[in-house]
Amino acid sequence: MKIDRDFSEEYALADGRVVSLRLVQPEDKQSFVESLNICSHQTLYNRFMGSKPKFSENELRYLTEVDQRHHVAIVGFHDGNLMAVGRAIRYMSQPQIADVGIIIADAYQRNGIGSYLLGLLMIAMIERNVYQLCGEMFSVNNAMFRVVDEVPFDVKWRLDGSVANFEIDLTSN
Repeated sequence: MKIDRDFSEEYALADGRVVSLRLVQPEDKQSFVESLNICSHQTLYNRFMGSKPKFSENELRYLTEVDQRHHVAIVGFHDGNLMAVGRAIRYMSQPQIADVGIIIADAYQRNGIGSYLLGLLMIAMIERNVYQLCGEMFSVNNAMFRVVDEVPFDVKWRLDGSVANFEIDLTSN
């Protein structure tokens, strides 16, 4: 599978709803603004590790105007609404490592899309010569623990109080 500028596919959730997946585009800014309304405070808090009542103009540019080489972002839409985002951002000082993050709107959680997005990000980053994905999350984010623990690669966890860090070795499969 090639995850490039032409990437687009449909994904059937466990409950039967179909999500359209593609790479993020600059025109998605308004969808990002609107997506804050379909995510609970807890979902936003878990993803951004803090309160997120709105996006600034700079944040919207950062989230939607990406090069898809060093910063890959895949979005999912259902009925015209942005309901999922997965992104991986390469560390410029360590170009074979990327930070990964996923957010799923509450009404779509526990339907397999988080695991599927992580799988797509792993493929995309391997295509871009990234061999390790890492992330930071709250240690109470059980859903993300499950998503990461399901990957077919070696995962190292480091727990430090309320924060958990993971490293996925994309060469271990």
